[in-house]
Amino acid sequence: MRRAFWMLHSWLGLAAGVGLLVIGLTGSLLMFRHELDVWLQPELVRAVPSAAGRLPADELLRAAERQLPGYEVTGWLIDEERPAAADLLYVIRHGTSRWLLATLDPYSGRLLATPRTPKQTVSGWLLELHYTFLGGHTGTCIAGVLGAALCLLGVSGLWIYREFWKCAFTLRWGRGARILFSDLHKAVGILSVAFNLALGFTGAYWNLTHIFGHWMEGGADEPVVAGRLYSPAFSLARALADAPGQLPGFRSRYVSLPTVPGGAVTLWGAVEPRGLLRGPYGSTVSYDAATGAFTAVQDLRAASWWRQVVDAFTPLHFGAFGGMAVRLLWSAGGLAPGILAVSGFFIWRSRRRRSRPPARAPQPRLSSPAGIGSHPRSESP
Repeated sequence: MRRAFWMLHSWLGLAAGVGLLVIGLTGSLLMFRHELDVWLQPELVRAVPSAAGRLPADELLRAAERQLPGYEVTGWLIDEERPAAADLLYVIRHGTSRWLLATLDPYSGRLLATPRTPKQTVSGWLLELHYTFLGGHTGTCIAGVLGAALCLLGVSGLWIYREFWKCAFTLRWGRGARILFSDLHKAVGILSVAFNLALGFTGAYWNLTHIFGHWMEGGADEPVVAGRLYSPAFSLARALADAPGQLPGFRSRYVSLPTVPGGAVTLWGAVEPRGLLRGPYGSTVSYDAATGAFTAVQDLRAASWWRQVVDAFTPLHFGAFGGMAVRLLWSAGGLAPGILAVSGFFIWRSRRRRSRPPARAPQPRLSSPAGIGSHPRSESP
């Protein structure tokens, strides 16, 4: 059994190593996604706070519509937790179905970033590389399979080193590269196994359920948006103010505007104060896009146990539950798959070299300057 697990661990690690290296490194960088954007593209993401505070939601929505002729605002990420952060708008050009990103200063209503694809921002490009390898649905599927592979590698590694407490955290310096890499592989693997299982499973779940859902829908594209699908009289500010009355403690963080006829305006958020492993978008309050009347509420606390578990995937995967200390820890943990991939490759290569048969000793030459065909012994002094 141990040999079977060792073979599975070795070949699966070789097959998945490069992909897991990319996923791990990009994941580590994405723990500081906002900081990267502020550092590299501040003009696109940094708002200028004012003493008067944010403009009313209806005024901001109208300002966005004026500055985005030919586009429809379909989503709005409201970032009130970072006062200097711009709001993120999701928009679709009329007559198309492609979602684009724009940013808006919530204090002035000024558009900071014109519509662009996620790949046209630093963090967006890193995110696409992280979970799709820049390869659309095919890349999403591959990244999901690699997440599952990370889980299998963790389980098989635990079985192989199930008595890890005896020598797992000893690095034998001066005993050669193979021994050192083996010790490093065991130490990093054991220290990061719970982390790898959690991130591997959550990432695999998100990617593979997305692909499965897309397949069940027959590979249908996003709906084409031809124009505005909510009434001009609809008041977003009124809906945002009404939502806590429909769900006490509810705090809106994302506004979903309709993309199909008859669709609702849905506010996504959470009931505050929320638990340590509660996601920020687990509950919803919906309104009729034509009349503005309240239509439905979904309270995560009343949802099934599995839906509550899936909601916990977000803070667990992104380390969004313990401040900077957890983010630093998660960023360091993201390096583990890369370290394991590199050390595992060196272990495999050194084993292959050791298993090769020794080279044959050279045969004596049967010819010499003394004459073709002369016997070697005839050349002795």
